[in-house]
Amino acid sequence: MLLSKLKIHLKTIIGTPSIDFVWSDEHNEKFFSYLNDHLESMTIQDKEIQLTIKQSLREHFESVGYILFKMSQTQLRMKIFPYKIEPKDSINLQAIIDIIDENGDFVQYDYNGKEDLICLQNELTHQLTHFIYKITNEEINKKELLKYAVRKAFELKPSDIVITKNNQIFIKYCDIAPREIPDSEKETIANRYNGLDEDKLKSFYKNFFLRDENKNFFYDIAVEFVDVYILEKKIDNFTYEKYVFSFIQSIIMEHLENTFDGNKEFFRGFSGYVFRIHFKEVLGHIANLILAEVSASNKHVIEFLKYYSLNIVVMDGKKYKVPEIEADNGLKWSVSSMMSIVKIYIRTEQSIAALLGKKEALQDGIKDLYIYDLSPMEYNNNLHKEIEKISQELVNATQKVNLYSDLLDISKTAEDKESIKIDLKNIKQEMQLKRDEKAQLTAKMIEKNELLRYNNTKKEIDAIIRQEKREERILEQNKESFLSIKNSLVKALTSKKVLLEEFEAQR
Repeated sequence: MLLSKLKIHLKTIIGTPSIDFVWSDEHNEKFFSYLNDHLESMTIQDKEIQLTIKQSLREHFESVGYILFKMSQTQLRMKIFPYKIEPKDSINLQAIIDIIDENGDFVQYDYNGKEDLICLQNELTHQLTHFIYKITNEEINKKELLKYAVRKAFELKPSDIVITKNNQIFIKYCDIAPREIPDSEKETIANRYNGLDEDKLKSFYKNFFLRDENKNFFYDIAVEFVDVYILEKKIDNFTYEKYVFSFIQSIIMEHLENTFDGNKEFFRGFSGYVFRIHFKEVLGHIANLILAEVSASNKHVIEFLKYYSLNIVVMDGKKYKVPEIEADNGLKWSVSSMMSIVKIYIRTEQSIAALLGKKEALQDGIKDLYIYDLSPMEYNNNLHKEIEKISQELVNATQKVNLYSDLLDISKTAEDKESIKIDLKNIKQEMQLKRDEKAQLTAKMIEKNELLRYNNTKKEIDAIIRQEKREERILEQNKESFLSIKNSLVKALTSKKVLLEEFEAQR
């Protein structure tokens, strides 16, 4: 999750990656301020955090070059170096193609009965990625090298698409060409789909845009839009109304191009198709993120929302009716009327999320104390029962020894005495085995400090669960009002101001 957030933040403060980019003191201040706000209890010097930061920087600049960087607790220094080798000139290109050619058994043509689909199965994909990321003899974009090698090996056209998912590489033969959009259709769905046939887009969506694999896709789109355009660029309401959909579609297209390879014209149309299907979901996330900023008293966002309470604005001498944050029942929300509900609801949500995270960490920790799926208490109780059983057997054996000793004293024949002595010896040997077993079981008993740790952790988890239930009750009490605000805001965010005379004519 941190990696995704860092990548979005880098895009926010850096923009489009460039080989000429220079990391300034301003970038440094913004980046470390962001890290300090989002690392919580973890430290910047933590090895795992360092690796995540490096990966976010590497992936951001991967399209233009590779980076070298050095970071302390308060400062980062980095330099971007251009790749010296193009994929077509790679000394490793033929070796990659050879791996594909030599593993034809793992290439499945007509995948799922579709003549236009090829699958490079897990075994081959693993060999390829393993080889690619072991390359140290040239400075090259390894991701692009793999894509180029696949295209070369299968003699693909620029319109064909290479897809990596589920540890497999897919090749989609794509002869879909966008038709030219006439002026009469500029404001239609056909234009949004870049002139592509909707059935073709639907088929691609069904086969390659699986919900489980893209569950955070639209949330990430919303986060990037809010971070870049609302929080960083601080666009005004007029810019928002004019460009919001094109901004969001461009973000979707960029994310799609990072996931798939090839045929930009196709993904320009596909991004419009995807956005249309998930329109409400994206705007719902955006509304939530905006309300979260309201709960944090973000001045720019509060001013941005005040626009929807203006009723009428004048531009170029013309009067316009402004969209309102109005619920289905006619209730109109203003920043002042929504503020307390939003703060309570968002902060309660955040509190529950923090409690769930803490509870999960404690539950993971307490699992380490379990033995054979038994809690320390259950484990000790089971051992205690076994020890008690052995102790009783030793008591019985001791009584038996006493009985046999008495019999030995009163026995008259040598044969009887010898038989009793043998029995006594066997009983005593059995008793020693029982004592040894008891000692072994006693040694296995969980120590008191571990039991105390388990009990304290369990009490802490129980306390969190109680707090969680209290917070959930608060959430439930404010849910209806918050959803009214959110749904009303979504409607406002998807509406535009209209000329007052047109608005009145429609009434």
